[in-house]
Amino acid sequence: MTSPCRILLVGLQDADGEAAQQLFRAAGHEVLAADGIVEAEELTQASPADVVYLRASRTSAGLGELRKIRMTLGDPPVVLINEERSADLALQAWHEGAADLIFLPLKAASLDASLARALRKLVGDGEEKESRAQAQLRYLDATGKELWRAIIPPRFTLGRSTDHDIVCPQMSVSRSHAEIILEGGAFFLQDLGSKHGTLVNGQIIDRRRLADGDHIQLGGATGQALTFHQGDLLQSLLGISEINSQAGVSVRDFREMGMLLQTLRTLSSISILDDLLSLVVDTAIKLTGAERGFIMLKEGDGDLSFRCPRNKFKQPLDGTSFQTSRRVPNEVFETGRRKAITDLDLSDQGDHSSTRQLGVRSIVCVPLRYWTLREVDVSSSTGKIDIIGVLYVDSPRRADRLTETQINAMETLATEAAMAIYNARLYKESQEKRILEEELSIAREIQQALLPAPNRQLPYVCAYSRNLPCREVGGDYFDYFELEDGRLGFAVGDVAGKGVSAALLTSVLQGIFSAQALLDLPPSQLIANVNRNLVRRGPGNRFVTLFFGVVNPEGVCFYSNAGHNPPLIVTPDGAMRELTEGGMVLGLFPEAEYEAGTVQLQPGDHLVLFTDGVLEARNRCGEEFGEGRLHALLKTQATSPAPAIMERILEAVESFSADTAQHDDITLMVLGYREAGPGSRH
Repeated sequence: MTSPCRILLVGLQDADGEAAQQLFRAAGHEVLAADGIVEAEELTQASPADVVYLRASRTSAGLGELRKIRMTLGDPPVVLINEERSADLALQAWHEGAADLIFLPLKAASLDASLARALRKLVGDGEEKESRAQAQLRYLDATGKELWRAIIPPRFTLGRSTDHDIVCPQMSVSRSHAEIILEGGAFFLQDLGSKHGTLVNGQIIDRRRLADGDHIQLGGATGQALTFHQGDLLQSLLGISEINSQAGVSVRDFREMGMLLQTLRTLSSISILDDLLSLVVDTAIKLTGAERGFIMLKEGDGDLSFRCPRNKFKQPLDGTSFQTSRRVPNEVFETGRRKAITDLDLSDQGDHSSTRQLGVRSIVCVPLRYWTLREVDVSSSTGKIDIIGVLYVDSPRRADRLTETQINAMETLATEAAMAIYNARLYKESQEKRILEEELSIAREIQQALLPAPNRQLPYVCAYSRNLPCREVGGDYFDYFELEDGRLGFAVGDVAGKGVSAALLTSVLQGIFSAQALLDLPPSQLIANVNRNLVRRGPGNRFVTLFFGVVNPEGVCFYSNAGHNPPLIVTPDGAMRELTEGGMVLGLFPEAEYEAGTVQLQPGDHLVLFTDGVLEARNRCGEEFGEGRLHALLKTQATSPAPAIMERILEAVESFSADTAQHDDITLMVLGYREAGPGSRH
């Protein structure tokens, strides 16, 4: 954790200033606030500030104020705060000696990270070795936002508890999971006896020295993923061992670094794939001084497809007239190694005559790599690098001025772009999935609204039903019809298949059946009419099973069964009878004929109707619930009221198939004829 220090805020007197004061004071720091440089000098006469946060005035970039603060207050580390996000401003701020540059509106993460970077300048000469051992962790928070966190020696902790330097909310991460310590100028990752382990580059570890680019996973594949970066942020991104006055890095290279940093900041905030690709290609062209560029992405069949061809003026190129050789992109994609050819005429990397005929003289192509993690078991995972495509730029001129720094920058851009592309694809898929889920949720509401109220009470009979689709919408159907002379019609149907297609045919069935029921025809004739209409209107490759019955106050039940699971009459003594008279399934043959059956119900009898989702419910071993279990349960519930019978069946099916996904739509209907007992209306 960061030791308490004295922080001076200059020019931050608004809501951003209040938020910064609250954050720093909550962390145990002393905070002073000044309107301007004169007041800042007065406040620090007795005791100087350790770190200064300077907000630029609205009429300047703050560079002049930055110089004056450093001269007046004894050159403390100064964090410049600005409204404008500019790579040129970042470069100028670094030249003026700013410890860091952050932008409005202020966020807790940016304030924490900037303070950590500023405090590095307070390290004494005797600790020079450790001061150079700068390191950061890069990770995504719970919302998917990319964060960078500086590792402050000597001990940096990670875990689920809120008192750690990085708090990981995932349940597979232990409360105190791991720590990073600095020893002899090297960083070591130490597991703290976590339950699900700590992995580095896919290998579970107890203690491991960290190297730049190491992938850390806390708590398995469902836990927190982080990437370790050693050295200054620019060094980490561009692979430069030292950046100081003796490094020999040109101002041009610094400008490219600032451009790269600005792009990397922007990448994490873009979720639209096409916009993301445009930014990446434009930046690659500008970094290398090329004339044009494009991205090739691996599609589902494994082949590469051209995406986003653009020129140096940030304009899209017509894909029909865009010509290039696929040789270099394919080679980079297959080998995973970058390729930079400054002059194809002088290249010793094979014959490129066909590419030269297209007017191309120089090429830079780098792979788009993405690190993926796959969980092996609870305590271990394996990782691998997937190449999802290539980033390519070319020019009709020789690239004599192309430097290693530019190529490194483009490769770094490609690596970060690969992650952003992967996340953008996930975002697109999640958005499409969300829209589909919303539409299906509406469809489910509509489908359920089209069904009748699940319970129906008449003076002599009660009916209780339940419809449980295995997906958002389903292919099961039930209905009631109150007919003349106090009779009750009832139906249960099952369309072959599941999901949306079955639900659509169910709606067709419901419309046809409701229209036919109004005619008050005998069950066998009504079923035949429904069948003929389904054959005419249905898709021809789907069938429907259906049971329709009519019961009158005297207990006489007329019915017809079109290939449906035979309903069961259950008497109070536990005896059972199946209702099978009828005919074949509906929707296949227009001239199919159907018979009618008749049964006399006695007081206390129950009629149990169900779809095959009840019998075919499966447990973890793949066994089906089956008729035997249903019959045994009904024997024990023979004297129970209809709602209790229905609930016992549903409970038994749910218990039997616990911890397994529902295999099929379930519809259940229980009718009780002149039930007797406490609370009965009959």
